[in-house]
Amino acid sequence: MNQGGMSSYSEGTAASDNGEAEQLALAKLFEKFGASRDVKKNDFIFRSEEDSQEIYFVRDGLVKISQFAQEGQSITLFLRHRGEVFGAAEVLTGQKRQRYARCITDSRILSIPASSFTDLLKQHPDALYALTVANARRLLQTQRYVETLISRPVAWRLAQLLLQLGVRAGKETVVTLPLSHEEISYVIGCSRQTVTETLGRWRDEGIVRYEKKQVVIFDTDSFERRL
Repeated sequence: MNQGGMSSYSEGTAASDNGEAEQLALAKLFEKFGASRDVKKNDFIFRSEEDSQEIYFVRDGLVKISQFAQEGQSITLFLRHRGEVFGAAEVLTGQKRQRYARCITDSRILSIPASSFTDLLKQHPDALYALTVANARRLLQTQRYVETLISRPVAWRLAQLLLQLGVRAGKETVVTLPLSHEEISYVIGCSRQTVTETLGRWRDEGIVRYEKKQVVIFDTDSFERRL
């Protein structure tokens, strides 16, 4: 069961059409029936080829889903943010883990055993519906991602990732980079050098302040209009 004293995910959150309704329904299921644990930055949640024994929910933090290429380097395929479920596909299809999950910030993860997850979904049709809609959204996002890799320039793809990861405060957006430039390059489909050069060019143009682990976008609205 969830740890005593943990604040409810739904506090201060209003459902809308951008996926928050599904997040709320799934959060309630995981908070009621899941076990909570704090996972440190860089710690693994599961590894590839392991038996799929649990389904996970990001209560707080950021998780990357990655795999190793033939050359041995790690390729980050997806990021799982606060309010997202991960690790369900292998459980529902009866497969071993195809990839690994690792925290890229200190995170709080809720988990439900695979042995009880299906029964819980049957008993809570709202959560089953939410998971179905969330997976449909994820499929559409994947399709758009593939289209983006084909049709959009690297600068646009990098900008979108920064805006997704950042926190807006007034006109500025502050992005604390949890990913290395190499990991960013895998996510947006380019070389590490291109990521570094693009950030450097934006800095030289006075659009951002760029340091090792932080990017500050000075005027977010203007930055978005440039894309």
